[in-house]
Amino acid sequence: MKNKILLLLMIVFSFTLTACKKKEERPLSENEYYVYYINTATDKLVENRYTASLPSSDVDGLVDELMSQFLKVPDDLEALSALPDKVTYQGFDRDGNILYLNFDTNYQGMDISREVLARAALAKTLTQIDGIDYISIRCGDQPLFNALGENVGLISSSNFINSISNVNSFEKAALTLYFSDDAGTKLVAETRDIFYDMNTSKEKLIVDELMKGPKTAGLKATIPGDTKVISVTVNEGICYVNFDEGFLNALPDVLDSITIYSIVDSLSELPNITRVQILVNGKSDKNYNSISLGTSVERNLDYVKEEK
Repeated sequence: MKNKILLLLMIVFSFTLTACKKKEERPLSENEYYVYYINTATDKLVENRYTASLPSSDVDGLVDELMSQFLKVPDDLEALSALPDKVTYQGFDRDGNILYLNFDTNYQGMDISREVLARAALAKTLTQIDGIDYISIRCGDQPLFNALGENVGLISSSNFINSISNVNSFEKAALTLYFSDDAGTKLVAETRDIFYDMNTSKEKLIVDELMKGPKTAGLKATIPGDTKVISVTVNEGICYVNFDEGFLNALPDVLDSITIYSIVDSLSELPNITRVQILVNGKSDKNYNSISLGTSVERNLDYVKEEK
C-alpha cells in the first residue's frame, strides 16, 4: 500500500501547470495577474488573466482580491474552481514573504490529485504578488500533511514545473547541481528534488535547473542570465549542450572555470555522462572569455569547496 501511495505521489506531485497551450500572447501588463483554475477533466490547470483594482504595493489587499477571483470561476471560462465546494476558505495571515492560507478540515480530506492541483493553483496565483514568495496551507489550524503523513511545509511556484497532460509520464529526480560560492572561485553542491515529465531528458532538466540559479543563500548563479538553451543531446557518453550567443556574456564576478565546471560536474553526476561539450549556436570554435570551448571536458571536482 505504501509503495502504491508513493507511486501516486510521484505521479501527481509535479502535476501542475498545463494551462492549455495558447497562441502567442502579450505579456502581462501592470496590475494584471493570472488566476488559476482546473479544467473540467480535473487533470490540468487553466490560467485566466485578471486585472486587479489595487496597486502592487497593497499586498494584503491583493491577496484578498485574487483569492476572491480564485474562489469564483468567471462565467465565460470553461473551468472548475481549484477547490471543491465542501472546502471553506477561512482567510490568511502573513509573515514577511510567507502567506499562510487557512481552510477548514475538509481541505485535508480532498482527493490526493485534486489537492495537489489546488496547491499548485494557489501557489501559482498568489506568489505573483510582489513580496510573497511562499504559501503555507493550514487545515483547521493544523499544517497540511501529504498521504505519507509528512508536513508539506512551505510551497513556492517553483515546486511545480510545466508539464504535459499525461500524468503517467511523471517521475521524481534527485539532482546534484553545482553553483558558485559567494566569492565566485569555488563550486558548492546543492541537492534538489524535482518531479518532471519523462519526455524531457535528465540532461536537459539539469541544464534548465542550473539556469534557474541556486536556491541556497550565499550561492551564485553560474550561467549568464540572458542565455537560452538551443538543445541538449547525448552521444556515446558525451553530452552536447548547445547555447545561444547569450552564453558568451561571461559573468564578471564568477571565474570562467567555475561556470564551465558548474555545467560539466552537474551533468557528470549522471552515470551515462563521461564528458561534456559546450557549443554556441551549434559551433565549438568559440571562447567563454578565457576558456576555449573547442573540446569536450571531463568532470573535475578540484573546484568543489571542501566542507569544513
